[in-house]
Amino acid sequence: MSYVKAVYEAVKRVLKLVLLFAVIAGTFSYAMFQGGFVSWFLFYTVATILTVMLLYLAIPLGGLEMSRSTGQEAAVAGSKLTVDVKIKRKWPFPFLYLVVEDVMDEGLKKQLGNTPKIIYYPTIKKELTFSYTIPKLKRGEYAFYGIRVETSDMFGLFKKERYVKAKGELLVYPDHYHIEGWDAYERHDTETRMSTSDFVEDMTSVAGAREYVPGDKLTSIDWKVSARTNKLMTKEFEEYIGQNFLVMLNEQVFDTKADTLESFEKAVELVTSIVMYSQQKQLDYGLWTMGEGVVRFPLDRGSDHQQMIVHHLAKVKASRYGHFEARLKEADDQIPQGASLIIVTTQITDELLERVNVLTGRRVQVYVCLTVTTSDRSRWEEKRFYELKRQGAVTYMVKEGHFFDSLETDEGERYETIS
Repeated sequence: MSYVKAVYEAVKRVLKLVLLFAVIAGTFSYAMFQGGFVSWFLFYTVATILTVMLLYLAIPLGGLEMSRSTGQEAAVAGSKLTVDVKIKRKWPFPFLYLVVEDVMDEGLKKQLGNTPKIIYYPTIKKELTFSYTIPKLKRGEYAFYGIRVETSDMFGLFKKERYVKAKGELLVYPDHYHIEGWDAYERHDTETRMSTSDFVEDMTSVAGAREYVPGDKLTSIDWKVSARTNKLMTKEFEEYIGQNFLVMLNEQVFDTKADTLESFEKAVELVTSIVMYSQQKQLDYGLWTMGEGVVRFPLDRGSDHQQMIVHHLAKVKASRYGHFEARLKEADDQIPQGASLIIVTTQITDELLERVNVLTGRRVQVYVCLTVTTSDRSRWEEKRFYELKRQGAVTYMVKEGHFFDSLETDEGERYETIS
């Protein structure tokens, strides 16, 4: 297909040249036969114009040197980015016009609202520059591909175009809130760390037994008590409460509407805020992002651990595919012992209620954070919030970057929200 197109363009250019020579031959013949000032003036005028057009055709655009500078390879969501594009010419031959376009991915184009381009009119300057600004960057990974220039003669018969690869990458990290305090953390601040020997001893001491909950390990079943009570019973070990937080981000969304995607961005900002706060308090924290796939960062601390997590959060994307609850069910036996679980999601489903019920039944401390873009809540959300609270989870609603208000349900239960 490209070969046919190339042949077509070559034939079209030859026909245009034939047309030019036909015009010159026609005006020359007219001047020779007609004579007089007007006919010769017409010939010389046409000849001059066509000569300039041929010069446009002869001057190569390969003499242009093009480059782009952003001054940075990473930024934070909400910040401003200024891009400078520079064109250098070897010959100051005046062009009729020169269109310069910076080629980038669609994500950046949408933020600009249009394609960044400029038109230069006749000039003999050897160096041309233009700048454009993205006033408020959005989180994500973006790419610059190259710079395209285009020009033509005054009649548009001969258009010339050149594309120069000028690859560049921009990683925009998620913004985050400053958390001054949170009961979830303050609860752990009062605890002291166990030594390794104390921890092992505590994990092997049985505190009692409770009724079996789906998801419990079979090795934890107390068969003697089960035989005595005529129902399956699970051994309960002494609970180890350490300063460990495992954050789970639900990448699955119901749809890709603007409000839904905005809620997901709020979810990413919240997770980043929790990571920053945990790092500040020198707590062990981990992150699991689950949707189409699963990415896990184990419980740890330190600047390298923080950097890896935030780098991943800059690239994570919402998806209508995948199944968060199924992923959670597959991996719930891998949740570290004694870690508090913080689930950040844009939706609450019946399957999520079921998984939270199983986790709280196993004495896992669960916090559920629902991110929204409006304070209006449906009866459906109210009901599920109340159900989560009844199951023993702590529920929060996050909107507009404000934190920790208290709302009351029709049933009289009060629960905290991040609002």
